[in-house]
Amino acid sequence: MGNSTIYKFVPGVSRSVFGSVPGDGFGLAFDSAGNLYAAAAGDSSIYKFDPNGVRTVFVGPSAFAEGTFPFGLAFDSGGNLFVSTNGDTGNDTILKFTHDGMGSPPFATGLNNPRGLAFDAAGNLFVAESVPFPDGDILKFTPLGVRSTFASGLPSSPQFLTFGPPR
Repeated sequence: MGNSTIYKFVPGVSRSVFGSVPGDGFGLAFDSAGNLYAAAAGDSSIYKFDPNGVRTVFVGPSAFAEGTFPFGLAFDSGGNLFVSTNGDTGNDTILKFTHDGMGSPPFATGLNNPRGLAFDAAGNLFVAESVPFPDGDILKFTPLGVRSTFASGLPSSPQFLTFGPPR
């Protein structure tokens, strides 16, 4: 299995290789300092790229349960990285890591292929859950972890989501 390539685009000017991760790469997220984080299923790791593209391991395979891998990434307003895991449908999780890579107990458990993650301005976490196939749901978690279903029965299994800038 090869690497997944991350490209940097300068609109109307150029495209260049910014970095790569082993195997299948999934979620990407920037922190407030401009570092890019990338989920790599190929080795169940999350990589951190500084603004110049220098890659380091943010968290490695020991941060994930056996047979699971990181998928979606999103930062909350406090600089914590939230990570959806896949590989154990019905028991997938949302993990939370501090800026220095320290994990805490899972933020949410018992999920079905959680994919993309996004925070709204109020600090609520929204999760695209791609099961039951072929439909899926978007879940909402309050900052305290209270779960509700925001939208259900969405066709074609939602994968990723984002919020636009406030207007």
